[in-house]
Amino acid sequence: MMVICQSRPEIDIKGGGGVREFSVVPRSMFAADGNMLHCSAKSALMSILEKPSDRSVEQAEPTDQLANADGQIKVSIVDGMAEVQALEKTDWIKTCSDLADHFTVTIFHKYRDADEVRVIFDRYDVPLSLKTATREFRQRGLEPISYKITDTTQISNEPFLMQVPMKRLLAHVSTKDELTQYLASKTLEKGRQNGLHVVVAWSSKCRATHQDMAYLDSDQEEADTKILLHAVDATASGAKSIKIFSPDTDVFVLALRRYPELCADTSFVTGRGQRHRNIQLRPIVRALGAARTAALPGFNAWSGADVTGNFACKGKLECWKAFLQADEDCVTALADLGSTILPTAGMFYVIEKLVCQLYLPKTKISSLKDLRWLLFRRKQAESERLPPTQAALREAIKRAHYQAMIWANDKVPNPDLPSPENYGWKKDKDKWIPVMTRLQPAPDAVLYLVKCGCGKDKCRNNRCSCRRAGLTCTGLCSCSNDETGEECDNVDMIENDSCDDETSDEQDDDSEEDVDDE
Repeated sequence: MMVICQSRPEIDIKGGGGVREFSVVPRSMFAADGNMLHCSAKSALMSILEKPSDRSVEQAEPTDQLANADGQIKVSIVDGMAEVQALEKTDWIKTCSDLADHFTVTIFHKYRDADEVRVIFDRYDVPLSLKTATREFRQRGLEPISYKITDTTQISNEPFLMQVPMKRLLAHVSTKDELTQYLASKTLEKGRQNGLHVVVAWSSKCRATHQDMAYLDSDQEEADTKILLHAVDATASGAKSIKIFSPDTDVFVLALRRYPELCADTSFVTGRGQRHRNIQLRPIVRALGAARTAALPGFNAWSGADVTGNFACKGKLECWKAFLQADEDCVTALADLGSTILPTAGMFYVIEKLVCQLYLPKTKISSLKDLRWLLFRRKQAESERLPPTQAALREAIKRAHYQAMIWANDKVPNPDLPSPENYGWKKDKDKWIPVMTRLQPAPDAVLYLVKCGCGKDKCRNNRCSCRRAGLTCTGLCSCSNDETGEECDNVDMIENDSCDDETSDEQDDDSEEDVDDE
């Protein structure tokens, strides 16, 4: 019978338990079904940054240079799809033409105080997007249906008309692509009719009612980065006051990082109706300091963004506390994410040290292997309560690096970005899926330590775990303890014969030696 080589548990528990997951799925960053943990409380970072703590001196400073004097150009930059989703769909809206009228009237009324309005839409014509999994997660099982967007497309809520509720209308990326083109065209048309200065960016195009804006044609996918592209351009074009309207924390973070390149009076407006908040960027940037402000995008990607996932049981607040306590090397490493072709060895080492601080504040341990063993041994922590292994964290850092690389090119209309394939992602048919880890969950000796519990079934079919794994049964299996004395069907007779032959040969050799000795 074939005997499987077994390793001593006391050797592998510390080494393997610290280095390896001992689970097919790294639960520190993935759900049990293998899906990446999505950051559900990303907006918590906005609340943290917005708090006026330690900024009393800054608030007391004169605001002369922030005041809007006559003749200064005021620009409003708007997240277009966020405006579409926030529209109140009243009873009179029955077709896409009605929706376009409602959209343009709302935009022109809401931003009537601005000298120029820039409406920025995401791109939805990207054939292979990293956001596919995020969109599927947000749809929560809703089957997307593609609709042809025309003036007469029915989107009424009335029961006897062809119903296309707003949520379903926006579920399919192809419909979103057509709808953004349609609304962009209508917004420019109505803007020209009313003599307004309107800029609209959609797909890879950028057009305006009052000047040629083709130089801002951009293949950037997300409105997040395009908004900053336009904020920097508006400043260069003479804007003295910029308001960025968006509900997205990522945009807020990127705006803070780019503040040194924006006009002094730049603010971020979020929220709806009477609950909206106008957040001045300058006090936050000055309170954080140049180093931590520059590191904000890297911190955001590391702690949890749409396509980078987040650490199980670790929210933005806990990550933020670790970030504030981090030493200069950690802050620099986060700031450097996205600035090189690939993460450097130094980045991996320093960010691993930061993760150790996240899971055990003020610890002197800088190795995840040692920290995992300590938490398991002292606190009996396991599964999602343990920090990731070095191998799992390495892939997460690659994904954060790639996202930071995209954000670092926010002021470049057509950035030259590499494929995500070497950055913690792998292609699976028509979408990208995250690489959980490139290390086997356990050492080979453990992976192949299979025993069955077949007993009287005699291991005749694939219900036998040994047979299913392509292995023969061993003395550890239940079939070897059968009191009837019947032999298991999953025994490698060839190996038994060969063992007998070897024994016979050895006996023959011994006999010959005995004869010679005599």
